Amino acid sequence: RVVLVVANDPWQKTGGDGPIVSGVRVRLAMVRAAVAGRDDLAPWLEVDDLEVRRGGPSYTADTVAEYAADHPGAELFVLVGSDVAPGLDGWVRPDEVRERATIVVMERPGHEGGRPPVGWDHEVLDGSFPDLAGQDLRALVASGGDPTDAVPAGVAELIDEHGLYGVER
Repeated sequence: RVVLVVANDPWQKTGGDGPIVSGVRVRLAMVRAAVAGRDDLAPWLEVDDLEVRRGGPSYTADTVAEYAADHPGAELFVLVGSDVAPGLDGWVRPDEVRERATIVVMERPGHEGGRPPVGWDHEVLDGSFPDLAGQDLRALVASGGDPTDAVPAGVAELIDEHGLYGVER
């Protein structure tokens, strides 16, 4: 099963000078819109709002602990991009994540070969993936570009409806 978990408060992005993060309800709606109508994926793909319901900052350690408690004996994996993998030791309570889950690394353009620090069990996801980071999508929309070729139609509609990333309403 692949579970897409939306962070309530993505502490690594909201605590500094990074991009403005869209509200949690809009981000959750975008993830739901991205998978809507994909009945071919429905048996194994789901969106979970557990971090939203939990509230506060979202820490992977808390989420993995909750999944481990709810699914005793299940083998847990956490998918991260190759841009994020080298920084895993900087996460909150990384030892708890390392003990409960195997990291799966997805190659991100410009960050090929990024792997977790020594001591992390990990696998590399083999495949080809869209060359679109969130910052690229924000820049595309802010410059007046049309996101409909880059994201599912429902996501593009939400970007327009909520005036995200500098789009004119």
